[in-house]
Amino acid sequence: MNSVKECVFCRIGKKGLLEEIPQKSGNKPIPCKRGIYEDDYCIATLAPEQYSIGHTLLILKKHRKDITDNISKEELSAFINALHEISKHLKEKAENEFNQSPERIYACILCDGIEHLHAHLIPRYPFTATEQNIYEQLFLERDGRKNINGKIKKDDLGGFWYIAEREKNHKKSVFWQKSDEERAKYIEDLAVKLRMSI
Repeated sequence: MNSVKECVFCRIGKKGLLEEIPQKSGNKPIPCKRGIYEDDYCIATLAPEQYSIGHTLLILKKHRKDITDNISKEELSAFINALHEISKHLKEKAENEFNQSPERIYACILCDGIEHLHAHLIPRYPFTATEQNIYEQLFLERDGRKNINGKIKKDDLGGFWYIAEREKNHKKSVFWQKSDEERAKYIEDLAVKLRMSI
């Protein structure tokens, strides 16, 4: 693959809001309009994995390897402004399967898998009993029982573990029990609900 010309995120930026959803378990991509935002510099599209309902990728259209690359002030400003506006929008409009709104929107700029500047916006919904148990297992030794109980009581269990746990187990979710076609339809319907006017 010729890194810049063949970059999948460069292709998404050119296609705009009509990007096809890559089905990781299927034999061919299924057309799916999953974009929710676009301006001159950036595009935001729902992530195919949906670690959390509303999981969005904000992608700089021009190929830049990561946040340390040579980025113009206009590009960087547009990227940060889009990150802010889309995060606010997701917090207001996204809902999980229990009709709950996100309590936080986590923003991660990693650029490990695809070396093209992008951010993952991952809604963090109220914690379930299962998530409280996972947190306890991960951090009881470090934080102690009293501290853990206080965090559970305040519903203050946030952090990178939430994202890592979802990445590790996303294929066990209800969303991933659907067929490729059902997932594409779900994401397309969700994109319509979350689409922002430019």
